[in-house]
Amino acid sequence: FDDWDFFTDANPTHGMVDYQSADKAWKENLVSVGPSSVDKKTKSAVMRVDNNSWLGSRQHRKSVRLTSKKSFKYGLLVLDLIKIPFGCSTWPAFWTVGDNWPVGGEIDIVEGVNMLNTNQMTLHTDSGCNIKNPMGNNAMGRVLTTNCAAYATGDAGCGVIDHSDASFGKPFNQNGGGVFVMEWVLSGISIWRFNRGETPADLSLKDSLQPSSWSHKPIAHWSNNDCNNLRDQFSEHRVVFDITLCGDWAGADGVFSHNNTCGGTCSDAIMNPKNFNDAEWV
Repeated sequence: FDDWDFFTDANPTHGMVDYQSADKAWKENLVSVGPSSVDKKTKSAVMRVDNNSWLGSRQHRKSVRLTSKKSFKYGLLVLDLIKIPFGCSTWPAFWTVGDNWPVGGEIDIVEGVNMLNTNQMTLHTDSGCNIKNPMGNNAMGRVLTTNCAAYATGDAGCGVIDHSDASFGKPFNQNGGGVFVMEWVLSGISIWRFNRGETPADLSLKDSLQPSSWSHKPIAHWSNNDCNNLRDQFSEHRVVFDITLCGDWAGADGVFSHNNTCGGTCSDAIMNPKNFNDAEWV
């Protein structure tokens, strides 16, 4: 974790979360490197929510949010996951963002809440960016919203939902995890998800990746032509991992209680540490 900064400010999405510094995160075992609970043989980086402490009403639970020290613009970002955090009140995300949000843009690659089992990918931009619906033959996902402007949409952005009901959370983990790839080039932004054992052969060749040769279509694709030069909406980005709790999405009315999978209220769920036994990135 040497190349990452630990964010300790208040949560921007109003979550009931207490982000820890690097020293405290190591001490509390919220980050670790080594064999994990789901893979005893492989050395993995782990980021988790505190699952030991019982809390009082309205207390915030300890968690982590990491931001890469290095920034980038254009390229391929590959994430091999054994486990995505899930559970009532959780809101994990893996994303990239500019330093002057929403100017400079945001790309959400892995994101979901509570007990959802489908991944959502989203762009957030400054004003003046709308995408096509549907994406046609360029991608397999389903467009949720077409206006990417953060302030105009209450920060909903232009989202795409994965077609697979095992692309996030518990079913994704039960299938052995998988690999997410985000390609950012002049012509647009694309995101792939590969199930374990179905990754393209060249993913093991770090300097020779050729997405154009892959037989799998991306799940999401935003073309530069979609919003009068998409590339102008994006500046240098940093990579972010986080697990927030409740807040604007996970704790929203109708979301926490969706399909009756989570009982009570989101703030109630925060109190019980057992609700966070699966709240970890691996």
